[in-house]
Amino acid sequence: MRGIAFWVLGTALAFALTAIAFLLLANLLATPTERNLAPPAPNEHSGPPLDLELDAGQLAGLEPLPSQNLSFTVRNEGEKVLSDIHLTLEVSSENTSLSETRYYRASIESLDAGEFRKAAFDLDLSPPAGSEGAFASGDLESPQTIVEIQAATPSGVSAVRTVILPLQAGS
Repeated sequence: MRGIAFWVLGTALAFALTAIAFLLLANLLATPTERNLAPPAPNEHSGPPLDLELDAGQLAGLEPLPSQNLSFTVRNEGEKVLSDIHLTLEVSSENTSLSETRYYRASIESLDAGEFRKAAFDLDLSPPAGSEGAFASGDLESPQTIVEIQAATPSGVSAVRTVILPLQAGS
């Protein structure tokens, strides 16, 4: 019985010494990381080099009808020429059960540094097919329309604007 007690005690002592040795080695070999936590110096142009400017008044005037005109400004805020700017406009419903999404595409060949150009799309903002009876109940509001505008270049410069239009049928 005495032999078993010494064996258990010796095993526990060996385990404790090994654990302490590993903790000491880990603390000795770990070098503290020195990082500069100060924020980077602000640049003259702290925003992205590509910007999309939308007119709030024009957005407020959009109605749930076909052939609605939406124009916006694409601006190169950077210091380099941006070429092959691809514009994509996506119109969808906030109701995810209505799967009809409309896509519109255009391109701008190039924008010099500081240059801006108007872009316009002729949109169909009429309610998606099959949604006429879906919101006949007085308890449910008709879903809002989501318009997402993306501008991107092959070099990875991009800008995105998302607008939620509270279009009401019959308003």
